[in-house]
Amino acid sequence: MTRLCCLLVLIAAGLRLAPHSPDAPRMAGPIPPDRIVKLRINDPRPWEATPMRLVNDTGRGTCVASIIDTRAFRQQIVEPAPGDVQARKGRMLAPHRTPAAREDDAPNDLVAVEDVSDTPTRPDALFAGISNTGWDPPDCTVAVGPNHIVSTVNTSIAFFSKTGTKTFQQPLDNSGTPGFFEPQGALNFVFDPKVIYDRISGRFVVVALEYYSSGTAYVDIAVSDDSDPNGTWYKYRTSSVVNVGGTNYWVDYPGLGVDANGIYVTGNLFDFAGTSFGGGWVRSILKSSVLAGGTASFADLRLASGSSYQVADAWDGDRAVLVHRGSNTSVILTAINNPFTTPSAITRTITVPSNTAPPDAGALGTAAPLDTLDGRIMNAVVRGGKLYTCHAVSGTTRALARWYQVNLNSWPNTSTNMPSLAMSGSISPASTTESTFFPAIAVNARGDVAVVHAASSTAIYPQVRAASRRAVDASGTLGAPVTLAAATSSPGGSATSRWGDYFACAVDPVNECTFWGIGETRNASGWTTAINSFTVTPSADQDGDGLVNAGDISLMLLQFGDCACCTGDLDQNGIVDSGDVSLLLLQFS
Repeated sequence: MTRLCCLLVLIAAGLRLAPHSPDAPRMAGPIPPDRIVKLRINDPRPWEATPMRLVNDTGRGTCVASIIDTRAFRQQIVEPAPGDVQARKGRMLAPHRTPAAREDDAPNDLVAVEDVSDTPTRPDALFAGISNTGWDPPDCTVAVGPNHIVSTVNTSIAFFSKTGTKTFQQPLDNSGTPGFFEPQGALNFVFDPKVIYDRISGRFVVVALEYYSSGTAYVDIAVSDDSDPNGTWYKYRTSSVVNVGGTNYWVDYPGLGVDANGIYVTGNLFDFAGTSFGGGWVRSILKSSVLAGGTASFADLRLASGSSYQVADAWDGDRAVLVHRGSNTSVILTAINNPFTTPSAITRTITVPSNTAPPDAGALGTAAPLDTLDGRIMNAVVRGGKLYTCHAVSGTTRALARWYQVNLNSWPNTSTNMPSLAMSGSISPASTTESTFFPAIAVNARGDVAVVHAASSTAIYPQVRAASRRAVDASGTLGAPVTLAAATSSPGGSATSRWGDYFACAVDPVNECTFWGIGETRNASGWTTAINSFTVTPSADQDGDGLVNAGDISLMLLQFGDCACCTGDLDQNGIVDSGDVSLLLLQFS
């Protein structure tokens, strides 16, 4: 199975790079969009994509690391030239479409709350992320470490300080100096990247996909050696050709998450002929095998039913769980037993308020509606035994971002237990023409929930917004959304435009309180991305009983002293002290 990987390493004199195909000449900077189709080549090393042959829907593999120091790259920042020419990544792939989720369940009486609370969301930092790379859509994500931010798009990666200073940017493919995944053998079609910060190990984790019409495909994985992305990364180019019953499938639309023991990558399986859907798929990578650049050990599991599984990224003490939309009245949770050896799935079906797939969203100044996708789950997180997830649904004439909180009730650690829906809500702007979509959800140490999302209508250019709630807020409610960034133009033409295809939201590990988000905007030169931080103001009503009284003072006094992200830190300076008591007394009832 070691043939699954590229065995290149960093050497003292520089990087020993994979040879370039004669059909793909080396280029300084990203490939111009008008040449992408011409440069889509057959994989010159097909033996490296040996199919994973699944037996009873499972298989195991290994991969040797490439140890790469980004500081050795000849040029630290490679940015695309301005321009509004974009190539649709979907046109580079074989025809593929996930089957629609079941819509035939009888409607239920559950309600997704649309009420707005008085919880304020306070924007803090704002700076530009990666701009137009020639690919459409950007598929933007962001991860936050103690001192650095890493962002990915189609098809680049960049490192920033928390004040927005860019220290590194490279294409993910082989058009950089070198490209981020080029030393492992990545060619010119690397797409659908995602990045997260693993708070447990203190590492950044990046995943991206490759696909070539010759019948090869890869999942590229990179793990930083510490919490500073500028430096050494352990990188793995693993085959994602999956053989099921004699048919080879490739992996699309990844999910990414971690728990204490593993790194998990999910995806959809499509055959190379574009005629068959193979179900969902998860690769479970033993985390201890990669944290020091060792040989990665992983196991694959095909999930024969369902599609577009996302990994609920797990905090300390929780297990990663997979989530997908089951039907018009359900989401399905999947836990993987024995994930690194003989994986098997156990599932729980959660009944949620009735919903259908969302319509496209309008945008100011264009006849091209924005594609809000098909109602699939967008992202998820598990913290403190609670799972939070979100997607877009139909609000009759518009798309609405919807979110759920599921109490796991000790499942899956206690396999016989049944999780239960605790609350759900939809982000429903007062203007009935405005759509909300591409939600990304996160929860901080205080129990605040934030949902970063897109908003658009024929009366406004698309925006990046955030709405949040405090743990003491009424069930299902979020505060009024605030605009974090706004586009100044919309896509041209009349055909449906891709916008997203996903946003991201993360929690700062320094105080475990501040949220960071990323979303797509647009200007005259094409799309760009906006990176924001924001906070949720704590409530003086510490016990959530609707009153501010002596009981709340008592709870605040129990937190006196250094107390980052405590509910009693009303002025959010990291200390619960007399200043916070004074603020509480101003609201005494």
